[in-house]
Amino acid sequence: MSEGKRALYAIALPDGIYILGGYNGKEYLNTVERFDPVTKKWTTLKPMNTSRGTFAAVVSPNFNYIYVIGGFNGQPLNHVERFDVMNNTWDYLASMKQKRFMHTASLINM
Repeated sequence: MSEGKRALYAIALPDGIYILGGYNGKEYLNTVERFDPVTKKWTTLKPMNTSRGTFAAVVSPNFNYIYVIGGFNGQPLNHVERFDVMNNTWDYLASMKQKRFMHTASLINM
């Protein structure tokens, strides 16, 4: 990774391990990095729209999107963002009614 951090989120996808956000001891981060276990190299991707730590994230069943939910950046957040893995872009989605951090999320495919 480009720097040490805590309160981040790691997600494994077929093309690598994605490290999102976190806290570096000075500030909350919006960074996104992907580790490719085949080449053993890190790639910096487009940052999230909102810096955050202690958030939840889930992957869509087709692995095309990562959803980032809530978190903390000096205050609790209700923001929800979606990362398009194929296009390296972020979009805001509808905000949650209640601000949340230090929570979990699960995707149930019915």
